[in-house]
Amino acid sequence: MARPTYELKLLVLLSLTNGVVALERLSASFLSPFLVADLGLTNTQLGLLAAALSGAVAVSATWFGSFADRTGRKKSILLIATICFSVISGLPAIVAGFVGLFFARMLLGLAEGPVVPLSQSMMAEVSNPRRRGLNMGLLQMAGAYLIGGMAGPVLATYIATSYGWRIAFTASVIPGLIMAAAIWLVVKPDVPVAPPAPTRKDRPRGSDIRALLRTRNIRLSVAIAGLFAAWATIQNVFLPVYLVQERGMSPTTMGWVVAAGGLAGLLGGFGVPAISDLVGRKPVMVICGIFMLFAPAAILWFPAHVVTMSLAVLAGWLVMGMSPMYIGIIPSESAPPHLAASAIGLTTAVGEIFGGVIAPFAAGSLADGFGLHVPFLLCLILAVACAGVTFLLEESAPKPAKLRRTPS
Repeated sequence: MARPTYELKLLVLLSLTNGVVALERLSASFLSPFLVADLGLTNTQLGLLAAALSGAVAVSATWFGSFADRTGRKKSILLIATICFSVISGLPAIVAGFVGLFFARMLLGLAEGPVVPLSQSMMAEVSNPRRRGLNMGLLQMAGAYLIGGMAGPVLATYIATSYGWRIAFTASVIPGLIMAAAIWLVVKPDVPVAPPAPTRKDRPRGSDIRALLRTRNIRLSVAIAGLFAAWATIQNVFLPVYLVQERGMSPTTMGWVVAAGGLAGLLGGFGVPAISDLVGRKPVMVICGIFMLFAPAAILWFPAHVVTMSLAVLAGWLVMGMSPMYIGIIPSESAPPHLAASAIGLTTAVGEIFGGVIAPFAAGSLADGFGLHVPFLLCLILAVACAGVTFLLEESAPKPAKLRRTPS
């Protein structure tokens, strides 16, 4: 276990890095009204842009998570990935149409894929068990929603309105390069390790993935990942254009509503995992799963006033704090220690495939055929299914009595 000073430094650094990832990942959604107006994109094409990035993240997260477990070169991979996604994030500024934008987003996904599984596994290694849930929640959600969810939509729409959407994409290059320099300076050097020789008792039968899927909580986390990621991605992709086209908001006003969702993710991102440190992982997951129904219902049927809609999104998106639970916390507590990054990479990949590739494409097609309200009806169905799966989880948190005896 690392000293508390390094634990805190790593938490702040990796949280901010993940925030920059979120900013660059969500930029196309924030700027979707401008892209639709300038490039003539359809709702299906908006969904395909999200699918291109998510599919690439799924492949990259799975492969690099496994590679990092085998070699121990987590810092090196994270540093290279951060430099690459920073540079690639500016490519949309020079594209001429949908095809160029599609491939630019796919390349961004390949570069961003390793960040979450590597960051979460590094945080799990250095965290005091009493703070593991809180730390992993803050890592994944604090920076993501403070930078990507709150500051991102306001700044992106302001820059796009004032200087053009291409300048907004160009400006996103700088924060990532700053974080790459900080990773190089702060994170401890890699210590390459050889995986332990399997014993007769724990020798995996087949691949690491098959070995992981023999664990009940891993299977359920994978299912939750697909359902919850679809629920979240559909709203992230279609809420901006829905508020502008169907609810009559200006792009700037829309940016403030989406920013309220960023605040919700920030609060839920540390609140949900922190509460789970006290009462357990399963009760928190069940309650959040049920509350997933609120956000899409409010978006559809609450009055389209900026304050009302902002408060509704703020309350409804507090459940975004489930994300670090099913991606990092529960898998890392349920999987064999030497497969922690692989487990996180697996849940990340499944979330990206079903939530990021299939769901936005399907929702975009439905929106083109039946209206922009249909994606949010689909989110209600996903919420019911996800809530049902949470009831099947087994508790993975360390026992509170054991935690009280653990020194700081």
